[in-house]
Amino acid sequence: MLKIISHPRDMVEATDRGGHSFDGKTMKIEESNNIPTPCLSNHASNLLELDNGDLLCTWFGGSMEGSADINIYLSHHDRAAGKWTPAIRMSEDKDRSEQNPALFQHPNGEIWLLYTAQVGTDQGTALVRCRRSADQGVTWSPIETLFDKQGTFIRHPPVVNPQGHLLMPVWHSNIKNAFGDDFSLVQISRDGGKSWQETEVPQSAGCVHMDIMPSCKVAFYRRRRADRIFRSLSDDGGLSWSAPEPTELPNNNSSIQACELKDGRILLIYNHIGATGAAGESSVPPWVQDRQGFLDKCQITETSAVWGVPRNPLIIASTRDLGKTWTRELVLEADATLRSDHDKNGAFTGDYSYPSIIETADGHVQVSYSYLRDFIMHRTLSL
Repeated sequence: MLKIISHPRDMVEATDRGGHSFDGKTMKIEESNNIPTPCLSNHASNLLELDNGDLLCTWFGGSMEGSADINIYLSHHDRAAGKWTPAIRMSEDKDRSEQNPALFQHPNGEIWLLYTAQVGTDQGTALVRCRRSADQGVTWSPIETLFDKQGTFIRHPPVVNPQGHLLMPVWHSNIKNAFGDDFSLVQISRDGGKSWQETEVPQSAGCVHMDIMPSCKVAFYRRRRADRIFRSLSDDGGLSWSAPEPTELPNNNSSIQACELKDGRILLIYNHIGATGAAGESSVPPWVQDRQGFLDKCQITETSAVWGVPRNPLIIASTRDLGKTWTRELVLEADATLRSDHDKNGAFTGDYSYPSIIETADGHVQVSYSYLRDFIMHRTLSL
């Protein structure tokens, strides 16, 4: 069982400060790379392995989350050369903040780049847009809107269920309760993405960033109340889901991601910390520059989202029973004091967040995450 901690320093004291073996496991960091970026602020990365073993990584970058200069970027990792290419800007809306990109390889071989586009910091105005590539990310189709319902947000890519249907996890966002009433849905396509049918996850208010495992038996959620990671189950290939319930793992109202390994385990990468009522916690996200303007749009209640919980340590845990119990595997980052020179207000001190994790064909695990929002860190791990 994992011990819930009140501060990341407790985790530092209990782990190898080198970030290697943890709880006697053998997972190790084999290689680390800073992905090149032209942007001051970089966040919300997502990884995809290409057919030849190369990687794509996408993220959003610009001056600050919620600003109109936030766009989607893409870099390619040449496995033979061992290098990431300079980032390419993939979106161009001058009036919207473009965020939360995700990469997906369709069964027909196409690669989809999905992302959100919102007005300012109001996620309730978000749309979901898409670009497609038929040549492994070399060239891309024009930008199109995939879901035009205001407030539709994504974080994780679709999965293909055992029946061959596409399942796209989304959530509906509303600023009125500081996003505390956001709830999860699944967009289902039985025709390869030509049309979609929406189904709501029951009793999912406050549970977002739904991450559906490819087996479609379990999904994991970020929690707006910054208490625990939640999970729900499906016995019909992901067409319907149980009401989300808490796991033993804490959550700080920050993104998580999981992957199913060939050996049957599920790995989950997340910040091992929850809210404690500390002074830095509030209903205003740390990236909001006009605090009063944000609060003027909200009605703060006891179910409002909790923001400002530290985003460290960043660790990987594993489960063999669909998330009932967990084993700690590796600490990736645990320094709560690091601060970027660009972070004038200290809002992102010790911030290692919004991770992505995949197992590649060569048997390694690839992770990426925001590093103080200065850049995206990529690490290759051995199991």
